[in-house]
Amino acid sequence: MSDIQAVTARTTREAGRYVLEGPGKVFLSDSALIRQKPSVAPNPIEFLVSALASCAIASVESDARDLDVAVRGAGAEVTATRDEADESRFRSILVAITVEGVDQGTAERLTAHFIGHCPVYNTIRRGGPIEVAVRAVP
Repeated sequence: MSDIQAVTARTTREAGRYVLEGPGKVFLSDSALIRQKPSVAPNPIEFLVSALASCAIASVESDARDLDVAVRGAGAEVTATRDEADESRFRSILVAITVEGVDQGTAERLTAHFIGHCPVYNTIRRGGPIEVAVRAVP
């Protein structure tokens, strides 16, 4: 499946507040480093950990439906800890998944779908390729 995702971001008239747009979606992001007041919108790190959490429970829910497994609910808590020696990366990321209404073996099978199929998780885990292109506009 070749699924291209594109999001554009632009500054606003308020320092540290950004507008992000994707296909059919518009949302805000804040940067606590630049804003001189509390953030209202998620910051980039919160978006990253939210993407992991969302992908985890979406994968569990999808696999449960495909396998006709009755799940009362699912939750994911993602904890990302910055590397004190190198703040440009995380020292660790823990994705803690809870699946309600099933036994441990079933919960592990449903979680395996997330581990095997989530592009957010697997790109972070494998250190996927990334490039940066820059263009000045005078």
